Amino acid sequence: MYQIDNSTAAAAQPASTPAGSPGFFTDGNPASGTAATVVPAEWLNAVMMELSNVVTGAGLTLSKPTYNQVLAAIKRLGQSTIILADTGAANAYTATNSTPLVAGTWVDGVVQAVKISHANTGPSTYAPDGLTAIPIYGLGLQPLQGGELALNGTAVLMRATIAGVNSGNSIAVLMECFGGAQQVPQATKSGHAAQFGQLPSIIGETRNAVMDVTSASATGTFTADETIVKSALGGLCYVIPGFNKTINLGTTGAGGMDSGAAPNSGFVGVYAIYNPTTGDSALLAVNATSVVAPEVYGGTNMPAGYTASALVAVWRTTASGQFVTGRLRGRRLSFIAVAVLTAGGAQASYTALSIAGAVPLNAKRVKLTFSGTTNAVGALPTMFLASDSAGCGAQVVSSATSVANQGSTNNGEVVITAPQTIYYQSSTSGGTPTFNISATEMEF
Repeated sequence: MYQIDNSTAAAAQPASTPAGSPGFFTDGNPASGTAATVVPAEWLNAVMMELSNVVTGAGLTLSKPTYNQVLAAIKRLGQSTIILADTGAANAYTATNSTPLVAGTWVDGVVQAVKISHANTGPSTYAPDGLTAIPIYGLGLQPLQGGELALNGTAVLMRATIAGVNSGNSIAVLMECFGGAQQVPQATKSGHAAQFGQLPSIIGETRNAVMDVTSASATGTFTADETIVKSALGGLCYVIPGFNKTINLGTTGAGGMDSGAAPNSGFVGVYAIYNPTTGDSALLAVNATSVVAPEVYGGTNMPAGYTASALVAVWRTTASGQFVTGRLRGRRLSFIAVAVLTAGGAQASYTALSIAGAVPLNAKRVKLTFSGTTNAVGALPTMFLASDSAGCGAQVVSSATSVANQGSTNNGEVVITAPQTIYYQSSTSGGTPTFNISATEMEF
């Protein structure tokens, strides 16, 4: 693409003549006396400048021997996003477009990208180019709560009018804002699909959640690529990216126990908590020795400003109130084996066995190592572990002994149907048996 450059070209673009009535080119018709359309330099200049401005507007330099510059420019412009500057205030955002929007162009489907200069602290509005402000809603189709528009983040806003939302009046839907919390929609009893292709999220869901305590300690660090917290079951969701927080059971408040001291030889529930106004997040522990820790923090000692939470760990404590050695991956915690049974004699039918010393009330599954031995050579000690007295999900160990006081060991996972309880049955074909069971891992 290039501008005319021969010796007859004018050095400056001639002034435009007054606009006439729009029409079309014609070759003319001598028979009817219709003259052919004159193609004036003014029209050619207009076409030339329209095309060259497309090229230079895309950041390209006009090149005379290049014949695909307009195509290249259109492709480049299609990949570009104009980011506007936030010229408003916290919770009341404005921006100015190079070509100002007017009522007829600020319509449903129009997208604006705005570099945020003021983090929001609650419900917010957007008013581009001095137009009437409209409320900003999250993907959950609820007003913003605070913390969704992060300082220096780029907010992508789309105007939409949705029946039943904001009384049917227009809103600016926050599609994303880098660094801000993300509101996601909840499932409803209606048959409508979730708006904008978003799916409901489950509280406590994490991606690559890890917490390692390599030796007994009052502190532990929980990390996750993403963590989902809620204001309540069925309440507003927030997705916290790059969660990386440390908790100290020797302190209280955000980053410690919600109140009091950590239990000795008990259990603590650990919550990810979130303050939507400031965007701050932290960990908070509760005593979960004698109660089931709920999925959303239900105590009365939530630190001020924190309104969303999710249970991310339940951990056994030492006799001095520290985390025992363990490794958390997702919602499964592995720990050093804890003996839950060492017994002689046989149990003819399934018998309940408390494993409260190894797993909390929140435990849904437990992984066990179990063995049977007898002092009679050639005898067959046998033991079954199950989820209930009917023998559901039974795991078995059984092997004839070739040497006195030896036997076999097995590993199995049992679903917990009664809190902190499994069921076992044992027998032997001879001698005096001894049966052992140890817990090594649990899922909550």
